[in-house]
Amino acid sequence: MFDKSLLTPCPVLHPTEEEFDDPISYLSREDIAALGAEYGIVKIVPPENWQPQFSISPEFKFHTRLQKLSDLGLATRSRNFFRDNINRFLKMRRKRTLKLFFRANVSLNTTKRVKVYYYDLFVAVDKLGGFDNMNKEKWASVNQSFGISPQSTQLESEYDANVRSYANYINQNNSNYQFPESDSEDDYDNCLVCGKHDRPSRTLLCDNCDNPFHMDCLPIPLKTIPSTNWYCDKCLIGTGEYGFEEEVDVKYSIRQFYQLCQDFEHKFVKKYNNDEPLTVDIIEKKFWEFVEAQKSDLEVKYGADIHNLKPGEISGFPMLNTPGINANDPTTQYYINHPFNLTKLPFAKGSLLNYINTSISGMTVPWIYIGSLLSTFCWHVEDHYTLSANYCHFGATKKWYGIPSSQAQQFEDLMKDSAPDLFKRQPDLLHQLVTLLSPMKLIENGIRCVYADQNPNEFVITYPKVYHSGFNSGFNFNEAVNFTMNCWLEYGERSINDYKLIGKENVFNHFQLIENILKSFNKQRGSINSTQIDLVKRSLECFERFVSQQNDFLSTLDKSKFKQEYKPKKYKPRKFEDEQVGAFDESEAKNEEEEDLCDVCKTHLSYQYCVINNKTHRFQVEEPSTPPPDIPLVEKPRVIEHSITVKQEPIKRITIQQLLTPDSSPYDTQPYSEARVNLDQMANLESSKKMAQLSESKDSQNEEVDSDEEADEKAKNCMMAQYDQLISAAKRSASAEVQENKGEGDRKRRKSRRLQELPEKAAVKEEPEDFPRVPTTKHRSQKMTGKMTAVQHKSHMKQLNEKSAIRLCLQCCLKNYGTSCNGIPEGSILLFEAYPSQLKEIIKATKRNLSELSL
Repeated sequence: MFDKSLLTPCPVLHPTEEEFDDPISYLSREDIAALGAEYGIVKIVPPENWQPQFSISPEFKFHTRLQKLSDLGLATRSRNFFRDNINRFLKMRRKRTLKLFFRANVSLNTTKRVKVYYYDLFVAVDKLGGFDNMNKEKWASVNQSFGISPQSTQLESEYDANVRSYANYINQNNSNYQFPESDSEDDYDNCLVCGKHDRPSRTLLCDNCDNPFHMDCLPIPLKTIPSTNWYCDKCLIGTGEYGFEEEVDVKYSIRQFYQLCQDFEHKFVKKYNNDEPLTVDIIEKKFWEFVEAQKSDLEVKYGADIHNLKPGEISGFPMLNTPGINANDPTTQYYINHPFNLTKLPFAKGSLLNYINTSISGMTVPWIYIGSLLSTFCWHVEDHYTLSANYCHFGATKKWYGIPSSQAQQFEDLMKDSAPDLFKRQPDLLHQLVTLLSPMKLIENGIRCVYADQNPNEFVITYPKVYHSGFNSGFNFNEAVNFTMNCWLEYGERSINDYKLIGKENVFNHFQLIENILKSFNKQRGSINSTQIDLVKRSLECFERFVSQQNDFLSTLDKSKFKQEYKPKKYKPRKFEDEQVGAFDESEAKNEEEEDLCDVCKTHLSYQYCVINNKTHRFQVEEPSTPPPDIPLVEKPRVIEHSITVKQEPIKRITIQQLLTPDSSPYDTQPYSEARVNLDQMANLESSKKMAQLSESKDSQNEEVDSDEEADEKAKNCMMAQYDQLISAAKRSASAEVQENKGEGDRKRRKSRRLQELPEKAAVKEEPEDFPRVPTTKHRSQKMTGKMTAVQHKSHMKQLNEKSAIRLCLQCCLKNYGTSCNGIPEGSILLFEAYPSQLKEIIKATKRNLSELSL
């Protein structure tokens, strides 16, 4: 039950006009910065007379994204993914499918029962080492976690009967989640393994994703076409990938979207609030009810991340090129140039973003957000752990939740503990803005959750590495931008290390920003205050760490294997005046940034890196023959207030030989002779028909309504024993019957059942008239052993291998080729944008100038 009283209200600040005119200085002030560190978010109410004119062009239009609230809850989505994947697995094994949950008696002497989700049971056992490592004490602890008597064996029996074989299959494939990807431009149904489109009669289509595979290209080649459902590894294991659906064919004006929101709110109030007026508190409770609901079709629209670059469509604040404004009017001029105008804030006095070499849409150029009732922004931190400022121009209250940076690690640990398998598949899940966890769950786990109610003409500021989320209580118009202050510096360095672990792209080059701070200081003349000196000293420490690391990498690299080139980086001069009116080429800036990233780890290439000759298109990421030296990524930087360390846990791999039974996976192989009998070939055998009859009988016995709390779940052990007997009988009789049926499958190409069912599903599906269509979820995937391992690795590198030159940071080069650089293709280049001696000169000059100031 949602209880707002357990949350902490954020500080509400009322700066004077003088304080408000210098935002970076005000927010950096010791007492204000202390509030930011303690609470994570603060609300700023401008002086009463600060009322900027809303200045969006009448031509402004935007797309919306569709958000199905029940898909956003971490537990809900994980349970749904697990059910879908395990049911595909069970269909291939000709076993009955599972619902989301079953009911178990609390104790032997009571009829009271609790709902147990299969996914939750899977996670609980997995955390204890899997079924193989379970004992009486561990099962007792699992029982207690679900509120069941420690002596009960219901959970153990249920797991053994329905989850165990799939869990073994998952564990055998848990070391990598990269799978062959289909080519959107492929018109020939090319096999995803070999890439050829020959032998159409020997090609299978996955019954979920429709991707084609040659039967003899599978890990265990098939000789005949399965008569039952067949799924690829990707759809059996799942990737946990999820994204919002965008209405790409529809654009709304503000007036049109406002009317749509009014109609939606009227229907919502009537349907969900007994036609009574809504308050923010009522909306808040209902919002979390919908997020945590296992079954809900409620879907809302959100105009999020709008970044139009036409004059009058960049920002709601007045700009020099905004159509229809009088730029000569003193009042208009005041708001155009005010540092709290979000087009100006990133470059206000004191913001370290003044030192980056490029403009970044959504970071230094505002993005617009047009909300509707219950539309949401999910838990996330800002890029490079920067600060953010969000301003509400008009409309309904925007509700914010924030977690102080001191508890960011606790929050990350809780999220990963709640859905560990999902984070294995999506390591950067918390950067995707698609996941919610209730504040009540945070409070329950000792994590402080701060809230803010943002109303028109108010700012909400998030401090470095503060996870935040929220929702809109109705139609509103907001915009947001990033900025930095001196206290951010070490957080920025930490973000680079954290991003490297999960392969998240850098948005800007942190170390060039640091270099620019030092160069600016070395050119500076006149008096320098203590705050600036402190910034320079900390920047110098960061830069020395990085230069020392690069030198260590260079000293261990066999440079004789490379052609060495010196090519200084040339940046186009930034034209801040053009940027302020949106006159910059976003695509050109994006291309420059992409070229500057390491092709493997996605961090910025700074000063020295390798360009691998890939004209033969055979680049592979491999384990090096000579291990790289034990050099840390970066010495742990000093972080103001709190330092957060991200741990990278090695993923346990269970080999196929460790699986419990021969039929625990559709792809079990060598250790078991019986497993070589193709289960798909058994589909038309007599024993299979008996199994199907038994399955139908069992399904009819176990039909129940999910919402009925009194419904009973029948014991399955006896029935599962019958299943196992039938499977064994099927295997014993398979050899003879396969010979009789040999050749039948070769005369036809199997059609995808999913394609055949699509029209029927479309006709059956009936959407509520007051809500838009349900968004689709996306899936990508994982990895196998043997032949498929190489294939999936090949698929993973396919995009890279289209390049004739691969750019690698020094660390990735050492990881891939070792210190001896064996296997480096001839013609590869070690490129120097700056020599180590040049970087050392910057360091020496900075130290010399600091020393002179201290005299």
